[in-house]
Amino acid sequence: MDAGERAAVDKRALRFTVIFPLVLAICFGLAGYTLRGEVPKGALLPFGGSPLTPVGFLGVGAACIAIVGIALGTQAARTSLPRAVRRLLLGAAFAAELFLTALFGSTLVAQAGSGGVPSGQPDPVVLAMGSGAALSLGVVIAMVYKPEEQWTRHDDEALLVALDPELARNRLMYWIRPRSSVLIMILLAGVLPGALIAVALPWLGALVFGLALAVIFSLTALVDADRDGARVLLAGVLPVLRAPASTVEAAAVLDTRARDYGGWGLRRRDATASFMAASGPAVVVRLENGSAVIIGAPSREVGDELATLLNKYAGRQSAEGPAPLPE
Repeated sequence: MDAGERAAVDKRALRFTVIFPLVLAICFGLAGYTLRGEVPKGALLPFGGSPLTPVGFLGVGAACIAIVGIALGTQAARTSLPRAVRRLLLGAAFAAELFLTALFGSTLVAQAGSGGVPSGQPDPVVLAMGSGAALSLGVVIAMVYKPEEQWTRHDDEALLVALDPELARNRLMYWIRPRSSVLIMILLAGVLPGALIAVALPWLGALVFGLALAVIFSLTALVDADRDGARVLLAGVLPVLRAPASTVEAAAVLDTRARDYGGWGLRRRDATASFMAASGPAVVVRLENGSAVIIGAPSREVGDELATLLNKYAGRQSAEGPAPLPE
């Protein structure tokens, strides 16, 4: 394998995504083997078929856990994929492995000690608890996993800036997102109830989880500013707010409260439009038509950079002071 091929794979992530499902499958088999005497007539798989011996049931379950986990998880080791996609893949692999463990385990527990004809119906309590843990831990893994740094287009841009420092003064990009505690609260509010609901109504559980993700995306945006002005892109894709430099009268950084402008996310009220993910520093931009645009900032320093850039191409200096909001 040459250097180019080695760079295409994150070796540490690859080792984890192969070893963990194998260890989990082995542990599942050992734990399930203790129940072999409770199913003398064999056990039925969760997806039907003929009853299998305890060893056969555990072998199929362990194989499913290992194969699905490795097949999905190893994709997260591909450095050619975006970092966000790799994090989602690893979280999904982790959740899938644990869910399959809960599914086969709850099916075996439901049949243990019954003494009758094997049934493929899982124990609902065990499955609900296992599914909730699987989804929750999958989300945690996706959030804490930090893919290995690789050379990307952002590095190309940084190289250009290093060669021509003037470019850095003409372009500014940063993300607006809720605080980590708010993100975790929203995810848990969607994941835990969704896992319990999914036992009875899978589509409704998926809908609850989807709504939690939609709330997060609605509070996340990319701010892209240059000599033409500032643009706010919802989830980094959809343009929702714009402040053209040609119409800017003044811009300044202020400490704001989101509720003063209608709350978090995109808000429009009278002649004011805002996008904030949390209370704190925000850039207040006054336009020539008397309206105002408020754009959140992760810190006062970043907000001051944005205000300076807008004032620069509006023909003003940020030292002129805060821009008053329209009445």
